[in-house]
Amino acid sequence: MTASRHRIAAVVFVLSTGIAAVAGQSASAPAGQPMTVDQLDSSRLDLSRPRMFITPDEISRAKSRAAADPRDRAIRDRLAAEADKHLALPIERIDESWWQTTKDKRWEETYPEVYLNTGVIPGRYARAAAGLALAWRQTDDARYADRAVALLMNLAPYSFAPEHYDVGMNYSVWSIDVLRAYDLLGGRLDAQQRGRLDAFMTRLAAAVAKNDAYWIANNIGGGINNHLAWHKMMLGLLGLFYDRPDLVDHCLNGPRGLVPLLADGLVDDGLWCESSLVYQFAAIAPMLLLADCQHRMNRHPGLHEITAANGRTLKQSFDAMFNVLAPDGMIPPIGDAYGSRTPLWKVSSYEYGWNLWGDPRYAWLIRRNPEPSSYLLTTALAPADAPAPPIGSILLPEHGYAFLRSHRDGEYWGNREARCAMLTYDRSGVHANADKLSLMLFGLNRMLVSDVEGKATVPHAFSSQIQRELNRGGLSQNTVMIDGADQRCGSEMLDLVEFRDLPDEKRVTAADGRGLLYPGVRQMRTIAMTPDYVLDVFQVDCGQQTRQIDWIVHVMDERATAPPERNPLVAMAEPFELPPTGAYRWLWHPRSVVPDGPIAMEWFDGQDRLALHMPNPDFERVIFCGYPADDQPGSRNVPMMIVRAQAPRATFVAVWLVGDRVSHVDLNALPDHDGRLRYAITAAGRPRQHLVPGF
Repeated sequence: MTASRHRIAAVVFVLSTGIAAVAGQSASAPAGQPMTVDQLDSSRLDLSRPRMFITPDEISRAKSRAAADPRDRAIRDRLAAEADKHLALPIERIDESWWQTTKDKRWEETYPEVYLNTGVIPGRYARAAAGLALAWRQTDDARYADRAVALLMNLAPYSFAPEHYDVGMNYSVWSIDVLRAYDLLGGRLDAQQRGRLDAFMTRLAAAVAKNDAYWIANNIGGGINNHLAWHKMMLGLLGLFYDRPDLVDHCLNGPRGLVPLLADGLVDDGLWCESSLVYQFAAIAPMLLLADCQHRMNRHPGLHEITAANGRTLKQSFDAMFNVLAPDGMIPPIGDAYGSRTPLWKVSSYEYGWNLWGDPRYAWLIRRNPEPSSYLLTTALAPADAPAPPIGSILLPEHGYAFLRSHRDGEYWGNREARCAMLTYDRSGVHANADKLSLMLFGLNRMLVSDVEGKATVPHAFSSQIQRELNRGGLSQNTVMIDGADQRCGSEMLDLVEFRDLPDEKRVTAADGRGLLYPGVRQMRTIAMTPDYVLDVFQVDCGQQTRQIDWIVHVMDERATAPPERNPLVAMAEPFELPPTGAYRWLWHPRSVVPDGPIAMEWFDGQDRLALHMPNPDFERVIFCGYPADDQPGSRNVPMMIVRAQAPRATFVAVWLVGDRVSHVDLNALPDHDGRLRYAITAAGRPRQHLVPGF
């Protein structure tokens, strides 16, 4: 396993959530599962050559490529350098006594220690074993093989006894590497060593199957969840390795197997149903790993060849991600993303996809990764001239995402002039944040109006204090908060009012006209993108009651500043007291000013500029503060601004200017027209009018 694959495994651990249970040592049929594990026995298998994760032909191809091409040689050298680090890893017996003092605690209280002891610690040895075993196959250095065997034997006694929501996924993530190393090293293992690993795999299978049954019986994680994919994948891989077709069939077609998960879990053009785009790969990466092994072992039809109900395929889930990307390839960090800012070209799953499907879009993507994994050495060469993927504005109605894009196709990717606005009106699913009617704006090859999260420095980000207290709430989104409270979570989608993609204006309006987010409060947001600016109109109607209405925005990242000499409001702002408890206590250095005219702001980071113009319909105040980049006391902070109204209703009208091509706009509100708000805007000498839906 390469360093890139190691990073993916680490991300998967960070992403892990949900509710799983029990990992006993019995090999009997888990309650509720129509299958038995039985003893897994390799004595009748020919393990003299690897056959599942790599083949001798692929090893020869990788060696030839590394010898002939400097780029490929660099991949092989990174693999060897990582293996050299693994040689120095001390091998210590895994202490499982922690479970005796933990097992009687409530599971909600034990995420960090369960993650550490059922994921991080054994995973450290498993990843090292797999990396060393692969390096041995690529370099023929016997030191790597010997150390890998020693690491496997250190893992072999692992009991799989701990019980918790997450153990099934935790076990599966690192046990893939144990199985990978077993496949690579089989010919160097004696009968006793193989027997110990077979017993390990038997306990693993029983633990994962029992855990999976718990999830299914209790509809954990919304019933359709990425954890199920990891459980089923692990059972399927064991079925392939030990020639157990019953396990493979259960993995694919059993209760919430991988084929039903494709039908039930994919929405729109192939996005995963959970409320975080980062979790797309938490669900589909394990499916791809199984398909890759099926393909290599000529087991047909493989998951990559199957069309599930509703026309769903595994490939759709990889194709769909191109439609949500920023111009620089960033995956928008909607929902739980734990502060990640990940471009799609860093996701090495597309190397596997290139091997399985040969899609030129995947070749285009992996050519942009400066550090591809060693898997790429075994595939067909990705052409350097692969065309850029087509892209444009798109509405994804089942997920409640709308993307407005200023440029199309090849003119979009990597173009500093290209802009993308994302508006969400999604329901609150698994990993949702209080981010409905929230805006993200991308341009200058970066995120400009930013969905922010303070990074957790503890190992288990999902259960961290900053994730719980700050990151999931309204203060971390670019939306509106009422009376300082977060939006209510709910299973109902908000309403799409309009979506259009015209040459001179791209437009989306979404609304909560039913008080789903705040009882008795109607909200509607319109985003209109023109070649010169982005118009942002947010209407809030609280009925007859005066409420505190806060319009919130975060700009760029911790490198950005709003210099006082360019921002009179910042220069005039005075210290201001925010509530000392809850999410507010995380915010840095609050200052406020009462504006006496239009609000004009400029933020800078080097040559990058974002400007904001807002008329002032009697806002109470503007609050400036810093949003923490992480959970440490000395954290740097992201510029944050709150425009506050105290009124029964408010309309926040903002014009965003990206870069310095347009320095100023004239914005005038005109009399309403047939119930629609009307605005006249002049930018760069070009006048435009906008009719915005009203309540």
